[in-house]
Amino acid sequence: MDRIVDGLAEVSCDVLVIGGGTAGPMAALKAKLKRPSAKVILLEKANVKRSGAICMGMDGLNNAVIRGHATPEQYTKEITIANDGIVNQKAVLKYAEQCYSIIQELDRYGIRFFKNENGDFAVKKVHHLGTYVLPMPNGDTVKKALYRQLRRAQLLISNRYIATRLLTGKDGRVAGAIAVNTRSAEFLVIKAKSVILCMGGTPRRGAWFWKCVMIEERSRPRL
Repeated sequence: MDRIVDGLAEVSCDVLVIGGGTAGPMAALKAKLKRPSAKVILLEKANVKRSGAICMGMDGLNNAVIRGHATPEQYTKEITIANDGIVNQKAVLKYAEQCYSIIQELDRYGIRFFKNENGDFAVKKVHHLGTYVLPMPNGDTVKKALYRQLRRAQLLISNRYIATRLLTGKDGRVAGAIAVNTRSAEFLVIKAKSVILCMGGTPRRGAWFWKCVMIEERSRPRL
């Protein structure tokens, strides 16, 4: 799996995914399945097998907006109310429209969700509008199942590298990243045609500084 050998200062790829929690592996897997010939690298500061907010018990993929139980509009309204209106409603609505198919896909991967006697997902009513909370009793199995899929797809994984800067081309577009090994302090330059940032849970785990630096670097105007 880890074909990026020690001491190699620079590599190139078609798609670079930064962040090995849950979103990162899914994004990398989708990119690889979309184009099997593409060189896809997944960069993670810890180990993809057991990294991310879900492995730390902080979050869960526990929403399934299923027709007949809830609508995407109901879900979006409830999430908006729960967050005092401070949400990106377009993103929440898009999630609500697609989350059921993702849950079905994860179920095929072997991730366990509560089901009723008929074998259907046992969604629970927690909010005022709609019924869409889906208990996931074994959240620790998410990363194990995803890792198996990554191995099958033969993705390139670089563990123990934390991205510190995004590379930009002359046109200002992101063209890769600079990373440092969290154990050996070696630097790695990754040039990529496309870069996907999947670092949603890092602020809550003490890596806020690095995320802010990278976002600032990405949005800084070029002279």
